[in-house]
Amino acid sequence: MDGEMEKPRSKLYALDSIVRRLPEVAVPKRRVPFKERFIWTGVALIVFFLMSQIPLYGIAQREPFVDTNGNGVFDFIDANGNGVMDPGETALEPYTDLNHNGVWDAGAQNFFGQLRYVLASHAGSLMELGIGPIVTAGIVMQLLVGSKIIGLNLSESEDRALFTGIQKFLAIIMAVFEGAMLVLAGNYGKSVGLLSPAGILLVLQLTLGAIVVIYLDEVVSKYGFGSGVSLFIAGGVAMTVVWEALNPATGVIPNLIGTVLSSGDVISEFFRPHLPNMMGLIATILIFFIVVYAESMRIEIPLAYGRFGGVRGRYPIRFLYTSNIPVILAMTVFANLKIFAALLHAPWLSYFTDAPNGLAQVAADPIRAVIYMAILVLASMGFAYLWVHMTGMGPGDVARQLDESGMLIPGFRRDVRVMEWVLSRYIITAALLGGAFVGFLSAGADFLGALGSGTGILLTVGIMYSLYQEIAKEQVAEMFPAVRKLFGE
Repeated sequence: MDGEMEKPRSKLYALDSIVRRLPEVAVPKRRVPFKERFIWTGVALIVFFLMSQIPLYGIAQREPFVDTNGNGVFDFIDANGNGVMDPGETALEPYTDLNHNGVWDAGAQNFFGQLRYVLASHAGSLMELGIGPIVTAGIVMQLLVGSKIIGLNLSESEDRALFTGIQKFLAIIMAVFEGAMLVLAGNYGKSVGLLSPAGILLVLQLTLGAIVVIYLDEVVSKYGFGSGVSLFIAGGVAMTVVWEALNPATGVIPNLIGTVLSSGDVISEFFRPHLPNMMGLIATILIFFIVVYAESMRIEIPLAYGRFGGVRGRYPIRFLYTSNIPVILAMTVFANLKIFAALLHAPWLSYFTDAPNGLAQVAADPIRAVIYMAILVLASMGFAYLWVHMTGMGPGDVARQLDESGMLIPGFRRDVRVMEWVLSRYIITAALLGGAFVGFLSAGADFLGALGSGTGILLTVGIMYSLYQEIAKEQVAEMFPAVRKLFGE
């Protein structure tokens, strides 16, 4: 209408010309068949695993570190490769073989520690940054939209397309930034400067790896199952768990069997320092069952159609209302804090956001363990609250959706505000309690030394559960096309 003022466009439209030039995975013009989705998901996962095995060119030369006593850690640098420690060769503190290649990689330090599982990061490879740039860009954009700083309305297709494009552009910028920070922090050798040819080449390789992850995520989201971010986390953790449990050299199960057959000290297998142990395996299994049970916990709000009083329904609110998203966001913040701490040569900045791994580390510094758990639980609750209000999952959004579909809550007046008040008592409570629960469970599993890290196991079980539900739903829709209408397709 002439009398109505047109809504001012967001200033981010100034970047529209740049965003439009970014390559994009086309939206499928037809329904992607079940088998094709499976193939695309598998191809994306294979490409990710292959790139995680491609080492960065230009990092410090590998030095042959030798494990003299077979305890899984390295004791000295074997400079001449004769397998024994000669005069003049350097003795070492225990270094663990993180990538299981038999040597300690001097230029491929495990910078992110336990956080590498959440970031799907692989030290010294093209996948060093993992999903970090994508998730960081997502956090920034969601905060800007939720606070209405950038003036985008995601319910409008034009604004939503701009939001997606700028998030992709920001993820690329974050990849350049994080890669540069790793080089400046000396992760690839103190002698590698940011503006040196080796430093520039390393940043370019890290950025290239992150860009590939961005587009793999897009392929999976449009043509596969779930999202690439979740898929890469679950794939990396699953591979680590299988290796730590079953590898013949240091695996938990082979070593336990060997100890039993040789009548050794079985109790020691539960608390092996620096190596995967039985306590970690038990914690992994325990976390698996706890998460599966928690995923099934829900409360159902009774509903009725306003026009047809006899027609009833229920609106389920899961206990893990925001799933494992709060922990992913919290861990991404911890990872970025760790990069800044290394850059500023202030390790104390990230000391309390780095999880103690195993009961031995918890016993050595219990105060650190308590503070870490408190920070993670509070951060998870905060991110759960923000996520609910910034992604259309809040009580107001749900109330409007139910009202538009002609539904009401029996016993209450049909009013959006009344419905929002009723829903807020359940949704906000479920979001905060669910966030606190996943934070507590993640920290507790880390303290017990769960294989693949406690956070990694927590995320993987949740991801696999959601993926199973999506695959089952897709399979039913494939077998019975009429059911698609019930799914809104």
